[in-house]
Amino acid sequence: MAGCSSFTARLRSGAAHLLAASLLLSACQAGTGGAAVGSRSLSPAPLPPRTAAASSAPQAASPNVEDAIARFREKTGVKDFSVLVMRGEDVLLLRHEGRFDPSTQIAIASSSKWMVGATIMALVDEGLLDLDAPIGRYVADLPPDYARLPLAQLLSYTAGLPSLAKFVEFKQPPTIPLAESARLAAREPLISKPGTQFDYGGANLQFLGAAAEKVTGQSWQQVFDDRIARPLGMTNTLWGGTFARPTRTTLPNNPMLQGGAWTTVGDYGAFLTMIAADGTYHGRRILSAKAVERMRGVMTVGLRKGFTAPGAQGREVEYALAHWCERLVEGRCLFESSPGVFGTYPWVDRASGLHGVIFVKDRLQRIAEDERALRNALITEYASSQQSEGGPK
Repeated sequence: MAGCSSFTARLRSGAAHLLAASLLLSACQAGTGGAAVGSRSLSPAPLPPRTAAASSAPQAASPNVEDAIARFREKTGVKDFSVLVMRGEDVLLLRHEGRFDPSTQIAIASSSKWMVGATIMALVDEGLLDLDAPIGRYVADLPPDYARLPLAQLLSYTAGLPSLAKFVEFKQPPTIPLAESARLAAREPLISKPGTQFDYGGANLQFLGAAAEKVTGQSWQQVFDDRIARPLGMTNTLWGGTFARPTRTTLPNNPMLQGGAWTTVGDYGAFLTMIAADGTYHGRRILSAKAVERMRGVMTVGLRKGFTAPGAQGREVEYALAHWCERLVEGRCLFESSPGVFGTYPWVDRASGLHGVIFVKDRLQRIAEDERALRNALITEYASSQQSEGGPK
């Protein structure tokens, strides 16, 4: 059996509402976790060393795949990006365009949320957190209306907190601990009755991060490393701010959990592979199947939709735990995703058995439709090629 980091090694070896929201994000850059100001030195246990490639590179792309990539490049004008498509642990397509290569590490904005959800579910598996418990059980000194909020509502943006439009934690200093970040966020009045309305992108995940740090006695980065990154060989994923690139020796006390992860296409691919396999990776159980199923549980059906996200307006999508459900069939989510405002677009298609990510640094609202067109073309191509080959091996 290959080592934990063989997947990312294999990939390395292979050939906010509108624009105004992005501008406001830029203005808040100084308060989102810079490495030099308001950070702490941290020396966690080293992650596994990079290993040599353990399997063959993906096969050459078909003309249909080449055409789909060319159309995306021509329609968007994006020159620098990576595209990954997988079935199980098999890499079907890995393409790096322009200046992007296997080592490119970028801020993935809201694509971070899915990884937060998985980290919280790992603590649920350990019995350290309970999704149905009130956050006040884990985070002290919250106002009563906040203290009563269930963890599941916080993870699904249905707890009544102000949305991304308020940029609550974006304005906080990186020096404070996550528990203080949560307490400061709780000064904002709730804007709806908990459990009745979906408002995307509030400071919800800061509360979950504070709870994780409380029950483990670790920093958020250490919690993530021990339960997700290290088992998956994700050696290049760090938590910081949306604009300030973190380093392993200087990490902020107050990482922005809803949008502060920096990663590589290989690392995110390993994460998606685990999610698509219902919590297993290289034969090792990372999350229980029950935890992955609970993450897929859609939380917003029948609720009022308040603030949604760039790239999602006008689309019939729902929200699960810390990620989107793009296709809901008879109560089950068959297509999951977690696009970020800078354009990175990870997805898992349960119907076809495929998963992948479009890894890019641009503006989601500008390119989202073209990304989905590329993604859908790739799914059609690789699903049909599987059928022509006689189904799954």
